Amino acid sequence: MTPGSNIPLPTARVTVDVAAPVRLDVSGLLLTADGKVRSDDDFIFYNQPAGPGVTYRSGGGSAPDAITIDTTAVPPGIEKIVVTASPDAQGQTFQGIEPTATIRSADDNAVLATFTPPSLSSETALVIVEVYLRNGAWKARAVGQGYANGLAGIATDFGVTVEEPAAPAQPVAPAQPAAPAQPVAPP
Repeated sequence: MTPGSNIPLPTARVTVDVAAPVRLDVSGLLLTADGKVRSDDDFIFYNQPAGPGVTYRSGGGSAPDAITIDTTAVPPGIEKIVVTASPDAQGQTFQGIEPTATIRSADDNAVLATFTPPSLSSETALVIVEVYLRNGAWKARAVGQGYANGLAGIATDFGVTVEEPAAPAQPVAPAQPAAPAQPVAPP
């Protein structure tokens, strides 16, 4: 596939795995017509591996992480599932890393399409593929949209609440000892 191209899905259950020469964090977001999640429960990833019609599978470092979508179990009102990827190493970009998404039938593992986004550089996260509903039929589109602010940028754009890590406590200067009381001279 090339960026922006799409294919009809001949099966109701598909798996999108994303492989790269480095370990990636892969996730899926269930989106409504306005392009937002209904709640944080629609963000499927390693800490929340299952949602309505969408599951996450870890590759354990030896195989690609994957998102499986059962279009028959996707709730009404969900029109798109985006599959995202980001390098597992903090601050690493996609410069020199060519992730490849493979869309497979989840039933027989047959390859339906592959997509490798071209010309990546400072991106730290990608929307790599989307599975979407159009005129009653499910399709897949190659996206390759990059973000320089990591998975948090993607999540925020799609309406997921991202908790910022607590700011480190700032050291407080020790209190100065009070000046000794001066005796008051008698009148």
